[in-house]
Amino acid sequence: MSPATYARSALAALLLAIGGLVAAAPAPAPRVFHVDYGIALTPGVDEAVVTIRIGKGAEHVRRLNFRIDPKRHTQLRADGELAIEGNRAIWQPPARGGTLTLHSKINHQRRKGDYDAHINRSWAIFRGDDVIPAAKARLAKGATSRAHLRFALPPGWTNVDTGWPKGEDGRFIIDNPQRAFDRPVGWMIAGEVGTRRDQVGATELAVGAPKGSGLHRLDVLTFLNFVWPEMESALGKVPPKLLVVGAADPMWRGGLSSPNSMFLHAERPLVSENGTSALLHELVHIVTRVRGQPKDDWIAEGIAEFYAGELLYRAGGMSEARHDKLRRWLLDWGKDVKSLRLDRSTGPVTARAAVLLQDLDREIRRRTDDRRDLDDVVRKLMRIGKVSLADLRTAAQEVIGGKATTLDSPLLR
Repeated sequence: MSPATYARSALAALLLAIGGLVAAAPAPAPRVFHVDYGIALTPGVDEAVVTIRIGKGAEHVRRLNFRIDPKRHTQLRADGELAIEGNRAIWQPPARGGTLTLHSKINHQRRKGDYDAHINRSWAIFRGDDVIPAAKARLAKGATSRAHLRFALPPGWTNVDTGWPKGEDGRFIIDNPQRAFDRPVGWMIAGEVGTRRDQVGATELAVGAPKGSGLHRLDVLTFLNFVWPEMESALGKVPPKLLVVGAADPMWRGGLSSPNSMFLHAERPLVSENGTSALLHELVHIVTRVRGQPKDDWIAEGIAEFYAGELLYRAGGMSEARHDKLRRWLLDWGKDVKSLRLDRSTGPVTARAAVLLQDLDREIRRRTDDRRDLDDVVRKLMRIGKVSLADLRTAAQEVIGGKATTLDSPLLR
């Protein structure tokens, strides 16, 4: 072997060895910082005292920029540097860690007499999104949070629940893989309340309501047990926990969803006389997390309304004749709709959108010899999140293997 050849061989062996060492080197340790949220509730006082403590790993947190509502969030105090600039509260916690404290108003009326968040001397129902302001976090590269939530309850308040799983130490574990700075969002209930819960498939189902409120918790839980396997089969990805909270007046007479939980008024039926279900409609929103781009709110609302009847039908809770009658009712409700493309879907638009998606489901089944259906399209949209008509057309074309003629409807022009 010539000296030049030997040198080249030796260099190649050295580079190969270095490459092996690099490949075998352990990944850098994650930059984890701990966040402990606290919510203290007091009967008869229309506010919660909120604490946000940055603990171990605080050196990875450069700045937290909270969006505050001056009418809801007051008395902000913090260790380190805190600046209030209009509707922003900018906090630079000390490198050793520190605490921010604020008071958050709970009661909120949608219209006169109807509350979508309420506290009285016996119970409280509200959303974490409202009492804990959203924040833009400036973090060290690769930093991520490990967050927990605890409650301070007054004497006599025996229970509290959220849409987050509870750890052995009694704190709720807040973990949103899509965010580096976790925040406790979703519906929360506390006080003299009762909860029924069950494990169905991959999801812990819980139903909570104030005692004597009129919400039949076990009826709701039984309904969820009945339908949930079809939800899991159709949409695949389901949350590890789902909380349904309910109450009677003065709460708003409807259903409202959050990422891992929902509210349902105690007098709302599980299935309406026309065959639709506000409960299932909101649950589909929770599971799919699909939202519409401008002019395409109909996609998210249409998907929710489509599955509100479809899942009940697949579970055996609706005959084929009743399913056909539901379609005729939706067609009649949306008969005057000329276009689905609005920034905000109305009731008739949502009904007509559900029928169009039924037609798309039928087209997919026909053109794929029943090998594919609308479930395959929706799963693709779930990976996108905020979707447009173009996204829907692309997803349908990928499933069918060609252009979906249903989506050439004049309703989409």
